[in-house]
Amino acid sequence: MLGCAGKKGFWCSHRPCRTIGASAIHFRSMDELTEADVRKIEQIHSSWIEFEVAGEDHNLMALCADDIELWPPDAQPLLGRAAVSARMAPGNTRIHCIEIIERRIRGSNEVAYLTAGYKTTFSSAEDSTPRQARGSHLWILRKRAATWIVTLVSWSLWGRAVVSGTSHPLSVPR
Repeated sequence: MLGCAGKKGFWCSHRPCRTIGASAIHFRSMDELTEADVRKIEQIHSSWIEFEVAGEDHNLMALCADDIELWPPDAQPLLGRAAVSARMAPGNTRIHCIEIIERRIRGSNEVAYLTAGYKTTFSSAEDSTPRQARGSHLWILRKRAATWIVTLVSWSLWGRAVVSGTSHPLSVPR
């Protein structure tokens, strides 16, 4: 975002810009996320989705803190890389694609949270009929040594449905 002064990374938040002469000086709290941080978090989220679709749970864990928490809607919360990795292992479910809807990222320069809706198309080894699950998820990320890491992933499940009229392989949206 370009601010009034045309410099990237500077903008007015909840207070009006203060002007001196013909130029504007912007004050941004040091606690707010920068655009660069938002882009880094978006990239982490996109990488996670790609790894999840590819069944690469070991790559997912590289994005996580050692004390990662996973709060699934249908089971007890899990703590730590080993427990979360075991839950995220592909197993009998094949994910065809994950569509992210209305992703929002907010937070400070140390802690951020991401919310989004999702639509996942998947099938099982026992039944190749594509199904969809819809819901929302919440992520909490922490910045450590200038790197954002995932510390908590929680999601809700609004419903599941069979995908009607699908007779061809599904492609992963880019």
